[in-house]
Amino acid sequence: MTELEMQDVHGTDWDYLIVLDACRYDYFEEHYDDFLEGELKKKRSKGTQTPEWLRKTFTTRYNYKYISANAFANSLGMGLDELMGEDYGSDWTASRKFTEIIDSWQRDWSDEVHTVPPENITDTAIEEASPKTVIHYIQPHRPYISSPVEEKNLNILKNNVQQNEETDEEVYDKDSLKRRIIEKTRPAWNKFFWKLPYRTRWKIKDLIGLENPHWGSLVTEIGEEKVHEYYQKDLRMALEQVKRLVKELDGKVVVTADHGEALGEHNDWGHSENTNNPYMYTVPWLEVKGVKD
Repeated sequence: MTELEMQDVHGTDWDYLIVLDACRYDYFEEHYDDFLEGELKKKRSKGTQTPEWLRKTFTTRYNYKYISANAFANSLGMGLDELMGEDYGSDWTASRKFTEIIDSWQRDWSDEVHTVPPENITDTAIEEASPKTVIHYIQPHRPYISSPVEEKNLNILKNNVQQNEETDEEVYDKDSLKRRIIEKTRPAWNKFFWKLPYRTRWKIKDLIGLENPHWGSLVTEIGEEKVHEYYQKDLRMALEQVKRLVKELDGKVVVTADHGEALGEHNDWGHSENTNNPYMYTVPWLEVKGVKD
């Protein structure tokens, strides 16, 4: 098997680097040529989660502007240890890496869809972008704008958090004790647990009273095929906006991703750091030559 060439952000000539968050190569290859023309290559990302990609890709200070719909790249001076927790082990901070950051994640947020719609960051990029700008879209990362069930599950999750906050002290302490026991014993069972089929993992979490990951509720609600469908619909939404943006930009444009996404392959959903799942690290690298009429 041929080893993938590593994504080379700094060694490639570009004026505008467009990053699609959690965009896997195979679906990008299937859909991009409805919107864009160019030379597509398959690359290996330096990370399989945004924080890992940021700290491994941007290791010093760069003369780049960064327009970001992802809050891990922010102008507020919040580092990864603050955002991910002190145990994360890295104080990488975007404000120390880029000359200017536009907080699209804050400026362009929509409470209606619980994310930054691609048309909003496109509007901001048309206004703010100049040569050597990174434009980081959140799509096709969840939540899926195209899925009405996604919003329902987000609201359920929000209500559960509010309910927990209102729970009396005794119940809170029991939950905390259970969490401490689970974390204390994690080294003994963690490797075995993650080898189980994902539906079995979700059932076990239900049985011991732990909140299932949001993936569990979504897949159970609508099924795997629908998740793939909504992922692709949101990818096409993003590509439609990238096409609109490219029409306004004067210079060399590259479209890529920070990492990919597992949608059930290799017993995984979503993305996590330091994984060998190829769906999480294989990303597109498109040197744009034009747009489709």
